[in-house]
This record gives sequence, C-alpha cells and structure tokens, in this order.
Amino acid sequence: MLPDQIKPCIVIYAYDHSESALKIREVEAGMEEEGIPYSITQSNEMDVNTLAHQAARASKLGVGVGIGADGLAIQYDKLPKNEPLFQLTTSGTRGDWRTYGYNAARLVKGIPFKQNSQETIDPQCEDSKALYDLVWRIVTKILQENEQGHGEVKAWSTNH
Repeated sequence: MLPDQIKPCIVIYAYDHSESALKIREVEAGMEEEGIPYSITQSNEMDVNTLAHQAARASKLGVGVGIGADGLAIQYDKLPKNEPLFQLTTSGTRGDWRTYGYNAARLVKGIPFKQNSQETIDPQCEDSKALYDLVWRIVTKILQENEQGHGEVKAWSTNH
C-alpha cells in the first residue's frame, strides 16, 4: 500500500517474539477502548526505541508504538529518536501493555494519560519523581481546563 493510501492511524511496529501476540492484543485493546485506529507491522528490528521511532514517522498521526521482547515504547514524531514519550524497559504485564495502548490513543486525542508505574523517569530519584509529578499535575490541569472550554490558563499554585 502506498503511503498516501494509508488512513490516519497509530502505527505499531512489533518484533516477533514469544509474548508479541499477547502484547499486541493488549495494546490494541487499549487503543480500541479509546476509539483510535491502528495498524500493525512485524519487524526484524529488536530495539523498541527504533521500532517506535520508525512507527511514529510512518504514522499520519505522528504516533508510533514499538513492541519488543524487552519492552514497549510510545513515540511522537516531534521527539528525538532515543527519547520516547513513554518507555517500558522490562517485559511488563498485561496491564502495562494495555496502558500503553490507552496512552498512545490519548496522545492522539489530547487528553490526560493514564498513569503507569514504570515510566522513563527513575522512580528512585526524588528530584526526577517530584519534577514528573509537578509536570503531570500541570499538564492534567491544562487539559482538563481546555476540555471544559476554558480558553485561558489561570495562575496555579504548586502547593496542592
């Protein structure tokens, strides 16, 4: 199929391994529950960052998911190749995989992400965790205000 004939969707590039069918099924379920279309392509590439980057570049929506034996990644085409929006650096669980499907779809929809316990930020680093929590709250508040039709962002205190 020519690139101009591909409908707008999230592109998933997956490395074929023992858990790939389960991972794909859960990622698909998350996207389906959010109502965003997707397409899947098998790849010989094993690196999830490369898979996600290539998928994002192939997607008319600019969002790609890489599924590998050692993790998952969600990439937005405006981000650098080795800096995915979300990266799971372990095999993960079915819940993790479905959350990645939700979050890829939510990136397209522009709504708040579902939380996942294994983000790219090191949870052992207090400064990283505090910064992540602050950014999470700010982005969530802005998206909620936009969803409610508020056109402006009001002064917001970090002492919540």
